[in-house]
Amino acid sequence: MKTASALNTYLKETGGWVAAQLEACTRCGICAEACHFYQALGNPEYAPVWKLEPLRRAYEQRFTLAGKVKLALGMEKRLTDSDLEHWSQIVYEACTVCDKCAFVCPMGIEIGPLIHKVRTGLAAAGLVPGDLAEATDKQKTIGSPLGVTDEMWRERIDWITDEWEATIPVDKAGAETLMVFTSIELMKFPDNLALIAKILNKAGENWTVSSRGREVVNFGFFEADEELTKLFMHRVFQAAEELGVKRLVISECGHAYEAFRWTAPNIMKVPEGLEIIHITELIHQYWKTGRIKIKEGAFDGETITFHDSCKIQRLGGLIKQPREILQVLAPTSFKEMTPNKEQSMCCGGGGGVISIKEADSNRYKVFEMKLEQLQDIGAQAVCMVCSNCRLQFVDSLAHFNSAVKVHSLAELVARALI
Repeated sequence: MKTASALNTYLKETGGWVAAQLEACTRCGICAEACHFYQALGNPEYAPVWKLEPLRRAYEQRFTLAGKVKLALGMEKRLTDSDLEHWSQIVYEACTVCDKCAFVCPMGIEIGPLIHKVRTGLAAAGLVPGDLAEATDKQKTIGSPLGVTDEMWRERIDWITDEWEATIPVDKAGAETLMVFTSIELMKFPDNLALIAKILNKAGENWTVSSRGREVVNFGFFEADEELTKLFMHRVFQAAEELGVKRLVISECGHAYEAFRWTAPNIMKVPEGLEIIHITELIHQYWKTGRIKIKEGAFDGETITFHDSCKIQRLGGLIKQPREILQVLAPTSFKEMTPNKEQSMCCGGGGGVISIKEADSNRYKVFEMKLEQLQDIGAQAVCMVCSNCRLQFVDSLAHFNSAVKVHSLAELVARALI
């Protein structure tokens, strides 16, 4: 039954684009060297091309003569429930869908989106890892993958307002901008909400948060369940329409940025005329237009570096904006890790991986490579624009007893405001 559900989903998903991508693959294996899980753990099953195997088999055995012949001659097997259970571990626990593999593919194959489709079939078969499935269910029923209820959310906002003396408007009809945060920020990094509020208020922004559309992270997107993905984004879009805002600002979450900015227009109705941007873009605009001023050299004195988040920098292209700001904040002590920018290595916690307990050993092993990059340049602090990356850094640096400090870009900008 599980196999039938997955195969039916794969066959449904296999249109001309998927077929063309799979046919173009020469199975050269070059993508393996771009995968941080393969690099760190050396498991050949972690090669991105192998993660596509369930989708490839379903396509070839159903639609191609060669696939049918191989199956008839016993040269290839049909997928079984146990096969799919095994692939569930591979594509959920050893893949962040960072899509760096696509950057090295000589055929230009979009491997990340194809792996996302593999996850779609596994989700349809009910083969999502328990921790991830539980968090997704909480977001469906409660509104937050961390179990934050409406009452808890309001209490948390009130506490942040009092603790940091921050002005955070709630459900303000007629506001120009709707700011949507993640549960990670709300519960793990509450100062980020206060500091972003400080920046918005300093810039004179007419903004609000919404008690209805209060969660920007999308665990349906991590699972690759399209209906849940749409449901979670619909809550935010509905709030935007009800409040009459013109701009939706995605807080520090890479996968949410991808989902709202690029996936949403392809799978659902997006409110007409609604601008969707990341908080990094907005802060950079404020600074470039003079709506905020920051103290030059405010963080010179300790070596600070920048971690490129896969969905914000490599996919989103927001590469120069944070660097231009950091060159002002730390003109002599800012130092790049290698590799960086489009070729940067994923932190290892994205794509829902950090929410899966069984994947801890994998992500810590991957993070060792990131730690080596920090050590190579003598970094004393690291800055980023994704709260999921930030959680992975904080947790992993503590795991390895590292003293490197972790900051968000918004935090540094807010602390340097003139």
